[in-house]
Amino acid sequence: MDHRLSVIREKVEAAERLSFDEGVYLHDEADLFTLGELANVVRERKNGNLAYYNVNTHINPTNVCVYRCIFCAFRADLKSPKGYVMSDEQILHRAAEAEGRGATELHIVGGLHHQLPYEWYLNTVRIIHKAYPRLHLKAYTAVEWDWFARLTGRPTRDILAEFKEAGLGSLPGGGAEIFHPEVRDVICEHKADADSWLRIHREAHELGLRSNATMLYGHIENTRHRIDHLIRLRELQDQTGGFQTFIPL
Repeated sequence: MDHRLSVIREKVEAAERLSFDEGVYLHDEADLFTLGELANVVRERKNGNLAYYNVNTHINPTNVCVYRCIFCAFRADLKSPKGYVMSDEQILHRAAEAEGRGATELHIVGGLHHQLPYEWYLNTVRIIHKAYPRLHLKAYTAVEWDWFARLTGRPTRDILAEFKEAGLGSLPGGGAEIFHPEVRDVICEHKADADSWLRIHREAHELGLRSNATMLYGHIENTRHRIDHLIRLRELQDQTGGFQTFIPL
Protein backbone atom coordinates (compact mmCIF):
# COMPACT_ATOMS: atom_id res chain seq x y z
CA MET A 1 0.00 0.00 0.00
CA ASP A 2 1.19 3.52 -0.82
CA HIS A 3 2.73 5.20 2.26
CA ARG A 4 0.49 8.26 1.98
CA LEU A 5 -2.57 6.08 1.82
CA SER A 6 -1.39 4.14 4.88
CA VAL A 7 -1.05 7.38 6.82
CA ILE A 8 -4.51 8.48 5.72
CA ARG A 9 -5.99 5.12 6.71
CA GLU A 10 -4.47 5.45 10.19
CA LYS A 11 -5.91 8.95 10.53
CA VAL A 12 -9.37 7.83 9.42
CA GLU A 13 -9.37 4.89 11.81
CA ALA A 14 -8.22 7.19 14.64
CA ALA A 15 -10.99 9.70 13.82
CA GLU A 16 -8.43 12.38 12.91
CA ARG A 17 -9.11 15.11 10.39
CA LEU A 18 -7.74 14.90 6.85
CA SER A 19 -5.95 17.90 5.37
CA PHE A 20 -6.58 19.71 2.10
CA ASP A 21 -3.61 17.99 0.46
CA GLU A 22 -4.79 14.59 1.68
CA GLY A 23 -8.20 15.31 0.18
CA VAL A 24 -6.59 16.12 -3.16
CA TYR A 25 -4.55 12.92 -2.98
CA LEU A 26 -7.60 10.76 -2.24
CA HIS A 27 -9.54 12.40 -5.06
CA ASP A 28 -6.81 11.99 -7.67
CA GLU A 29 -4.89 8.90 -6.61
CA ALA A 30 -6.88 6.51 -4.41
CA ASP A 31 -8.89 3.69 -5.96
CA LEU A 32 -12.66 3.66 -5.60
CA PHE A 33 -12.77 0.52 -3.44
CA THR A 34 -10.35 1.95 -0.89
CA LEU A 35 -12.28 5.21 -0.81
CA GLY A 36 -15.48 3.29 -0.21
CA GLU A 37 -13.89 1.24 2.55
CA LEU A 38 -12.57 4.31 4.37
CA ALA A 39 -15.84 6.18 3.90
CA ASN A 40 -17.71 3.25 5.39
CA VAL A 41 -15.50 3.35 8.49
CA VAL A 42 -16.60 6.94 9.06
CA ARG A 43 -20.22 6.17 8.20
CA GLU A 44 -20.48 3.29 10.66
CA ARG A 45 -18.81 5.34 13.37
CA LYS A 46 -21.34 8.10 12.86
CA ASN A 47 -24.56 6.26 12.00
CA GLY A 48 -24.06 2.56 12.62
CA ASN A 49 -26.16 0.57 10.16
CA LEU A 50 -28.92 3.15 10.01
CA ALA A 51 -29.87 4.99 6.83
CA TYR A 52 -32.27 7.90 6.55
CA TYR A 53 -34.56 9.24 3.87
CA ASN A 54 -37.68 11.29 3.47
CA VAL A 55 -40.49 11.40 0.94
CA ASN A 56 -40.69 14.81 -0.63
CA THR A 57 -42.21 16.71 -3.52
CA HIS A 58 -40.73 19.73 -5.25
CA ILE A 59 -42.72 22.88 -5.83
CA ASN A 60 -41.19 25.52 -8.09
CA PRO A 61 -43.59 28.47 -7.78
CA THR A 62 -41.95 30.41 -10.63
CA ASN A 63 -39.16 29.88 -13.12
CA VAL A 64 -38.76 33.54 -14.08
CA CYS A 65 -35.33 34.61 -12.88
CA VAL A 66 -33.25 37.76 -13.01
CA TYR A 67 -30.01 35.75 -13.03
CA ARG A 68 -28.54 33.95 -16.04
CA CYS A 69 -26.34 31.22 -14.61
CA ILE A 70 -24.75 29.50 -17.59
CA PHE A 71 -25.57 25.96 -16.42
CA CYS A 72 -29.29 26.55 -15.74
CA ALA A 73 -31.94 25.11 -18.07
CA PHE A 74 -34.78 25.92 -15.65
CA ARG A 75 -34.89 29.71 -15.73
CA ALA A 76 -36.95 31.85 -18.09
CA ASP A 77 -36.97 35.52 -19.01
CA LEU A 78 -39.89 37.65 -17.94
CA LYS A 79 -41.53 37.62 -21.38
CA SER A 80 -40.51 34.11 -22.35
CA PRO A 81 -43.38 31.81 -23.39
CA LYS A 82 -42.03 29.14 -21.05
CA GLY A 83 -42.08 31.45 -18.04
CA TYR A 84 -44.76 30.92 -15.39
CA VAL A 85 -45.92 32.00 -11.95
CA MET A 86 -48.10 29.60 -9.97
CA SER A 87 -51.24 30.92 -8.29
CA ASP A 88 -52.02 30.26 -4.63
CA GLU A 89 -54.58 27.70 -5.77
CA GLN A 90 -52.04 25.86 -7.92
CA ILE A 91 -49.51 25.84 -5.10
CA LEU A 92 -52.03 24.47 -2.61
CA HIS A 93 -53.18 21.86 -5.14
CA ARG A 94 -49.60 20.59 -5.47
CA ALA A 95 -49.27 20.50 -1.69
CA ALA A 96 -52.52 18.54 -1.40
CA GLU A 97 -51.29 16.06 -4.01
CA ALA A 98 -48.02 15.65 -2.16
CA GLU A 99 -49.64 14.97 1.19
CA GLY A 100 -52.15 12.63 -0.41
CA ARG A 101 -49.30 10.56 -1.87
CA GLY A 102 -47.52 10.25 1.45
CA ALA A 103 -44.97 13.05 1.20
CA THR A 104 -43.59 14.34 4.47
CA GLU A 105 -41.67 17.29 3.02
CA LEU A 106 -42.09 19.99 0.40
CA HIS A 107 -38.93 21.28 -1.25
CA ILE A 108 -39.73 24.82 -2.42
CA VAL A 109 -37.30 26.65 -4.71
CA GLY A 110 -37.66 28.74 -7.83
CA GLY A 111 -36.55 31.72 -9.84
CA LEU A 112 -35.82 35.22 -8.59
CA HIS A 113 -38.74 36.99 -10.22
CA HIS A 114 -37.90 40.68 -10.39
CA GLN A 115 -41.56 41.79 -10.44
CA LEU A 116 -42.82 39.72 -7.51
CA PRO A 117 -42.70 41.32 -4.05
CA TYR A 118 -41.10 39.79 -0.99
CA GLU A 119 -44.55 39.15 0.49
CA TRP A 120 -45.40 36.77 -2.36
CA TYR A 121 -42.58 34.43 -1.34
CA LEU A 122 -43.50 34.69 2.34
CA ASN A 123 -47.14 34.04 1.54
CA THR A 124 -46.23 30.82 -0.30
CA VAL A 125 -44.80 29.34 2.89
CA ARG A 126 -47.56 30.74 5.08
CA ILE A 127 -50.49 29.37 3.09
CA ILE A 128 -48.98 25.90 2.72
CA HIS A 129 -48.14 25.65 6.41
CA LYS A 130 -51.62 26.81 7.39
CA ALA A 131 -53.36 24.32 5.09
CA TYR A 132 -50.98 21.37 5.60
CA PRO A 133 -49.18 21.81 8.93
CA ARG A 134 -47.85 18.24 8.96
CA LEU A 135 -45.72 18.86 5.86
CA HIS A 136 -42.16 19.93 6.61
CA LEU A 137 -41.29 22.95 4.47
CA LYS A 138 -37.73 23.05 3.19
CA ALA A 139 -37.76 26.30 1.31
CA TYR A 140 -35.54 28.67 -0.66
CA THR A 141 -31.82 28.46 -1.31
CA ALA A 142 -29.27 30.88 0.11
CA VAL A 143 -29.32 32.66 -3.25
CA GLU A 144 -33.03 33.32 -2.77
CA TRP A 145 -32.53 34.52 0.81
CA ASP A 146 -29.87 36.90 -0.46
CA TRP A 147 -32.35 38.14 -3.06
CA PHE A 148 -35.01 38.71 -0.39
CA ALA A 149 -32.53 40.85 1.55
CA ARG A 150 -31.86 42.90 -1.56
CA LEU A 151 -35.59 43.33 -2.18
CA THR A 152 -36.32 44.51 1.33
CA GLY A 153 -33.10 46.09 2.56
CA ARG A 154 -33.38 43.87 5.65
CA PRO A 155 -30.84 41.49 7.22
CA THR A 156 -31.18 37.88 6.12
CA ARG A 157 -31.29 36.75 9.76
CA ASP A 158 -34.47 38.79 10.34
CA ILE A 159 -36.02 37.44 7.15
CA LEU A 160 -35.22 33.85 8.11
CA ALA A 161 -36.82 34.42 11.51
CA GLU A 162 -39.97 35.81 9.89
CA PHE A 163 -40.24 32.82 7.57
CA LYS A 164 -39.65 30.44 10.48
CA GLU A 165 -42.61 32.02 12.24
CA ALA A 166 -44.66 31.50 9.06
CA GLY A 167 -43.84 27.78 8.91
CA LEU A 168 -40.37 27.38 7.41
CA GLY A 169 -38.78 24.15 8.66
CA SER A 170 -35.34 24.03 7.01
CA LEU A 171 -33.27 25.20 4.04
CA PRO A 172 -32.28 23.32 0.89
CA GLY A 173 -28.63 23.31 -0.10
CA GLY A 174 -28.86 24.70 -3.60
CA GLY A 175 -26.95 27.69 -4.88
CA ALA A 176 -23.63 26.53 -3.43
CA GLU A 177 -22.36 25.40 -6.86
CA ILE A 178 -18.56 25.72 -6.40
CA PHE A 179 -17.42 28.21 -3.77
CA HIS A 180 -14.05 29.11 -5.25
CA PRO A 181 -14.20 32.46 -7.09
CA GLU A 182 -12.11 31.15 -10.00
CA VAL A 183 -15.14 29.02 -10.90
CA ARG A 184 -18.02 30.89 -9.34
CA ASP A 185 -17.20 34.14 -11.13
CA VAL A 186 -17.51 32.31 -14.45
CA ILE A 187 -20.59 30.13 -13.99
CA CYS A 188 -22.77 32.41 -11.82
CA GLU A 189 -20.96 35.67 -11.26
CA HIS A 190 -23.89 37.83 -10.16
CA LYS A 191 -25.55 35.70 -7.52
CA ALA A 192 -24.68 35.31 -3.84
CA ASP A 193 -21.00 34.55 -3.36
CA ALA A 194 -19.52 31.82 -1.17
CA ASP A 195 -19.25 34.01 1.93
CA SER A 196 -22.90 35.00 1.62
CA TRP A 197 -24.02 31.40 1.12
CA LEU A 198 -22.10 30.22 4.18
CA ARG A 199 -23.24 33.17 6.30
CA ILE A 200 -26.90 32.57 5.49
CA HIS A 201 -26.65 28.90 6.40
CA ARG A 202 -24.85 29.84 9.61
CA GLU A 203 -27.66 32.24 10.48
CA ALA A 204 -30.26 29.57 9.74
CA HIS A 205 -28.46 27.08 11.99
CA GLU A 206 -28.24 29.65 14.78
CA LEU A 207 -32.01 30.14 14.51
CA GLY A 208 -32.56 26.40 14.90
CA LEU A 209 -33.15 25.71 11.21
CA ARG A 210 -31.26 22.76 9.72
CA SER A 211 -30.14 22.78 6.10
CA ASN A 212 -28.67 20.75 3.28
CA ALA A 213 -25.39 21.41 1.49
CA THR A 214 -24.58 20.77 -2.16
CA MET A 215 -21.71 20.89 -4.63
CA LEU A 216 -22.22 21.22 -8.38
CA TYR A 217 -19.33 19.42 -10.06
CA GLY A 218 -18.23 18.04 -13.40
CA HIS A 219 -18.01 21.29 -15.34
CA ILE A 220 -15.01 23.67 -15.32
CA GLU A 221 -13.81 23.09 -11.76
CA ASN A 222 -10.76 21.05 -10.83
CA THR A 223 -9.87 18.84 -7.87
CA ARG A 224 -8.58 21.67 -5.72
CA HIS A 225 -11.80 23.64 -6.21
CA ARG A 226 -13.80 20.63 -5.07
CA ILE A 227 -11.71 20.01 -1.96
CA ASP A 228 -11.77 23.71 -1.08
CA HIS A 229 -15.57 23.56 -1.29
CA LEU A 230 -15.78 20.51 0.96
CA ILE A 231 -13.45 21.97 3.56
CA ARG A 232 -15.45 25.20 3.76
CA LEU A 233 -18.59 23.15 4.37
CA ARG A 234 -16.78 21.05 6.96
CA GLU A 235 -15.59 24.14 8.82
CA LEU A 236 -19.13 25.47 9.11
CA GLN A 237 -20.44 22.08 10.18
CA ASP A 238 -17.77 22.00 12.90
CA GLN A 239 -19.10 25.28 14.23
CA THR A 240 -22.86 24.76 13.97
CA GLY A 241 -23.64 21.08 13.32
CA GLY A 242 -26.56 22.33 11.26
CA PHE A 243 -26.11 20.46 7.98
CA GLN A 244 -28.28 17.37 7.65
CA THR A 245 -27.04 16.11 4.30
CA PHE A 246 -24.40 16.72 1.65
CA ILE A 247 -25.65 16.29 -1.90
CA PRO A 248 -23.22 16.15 -4.86
CA LEU A 249 -24.95 17.34 -8.02
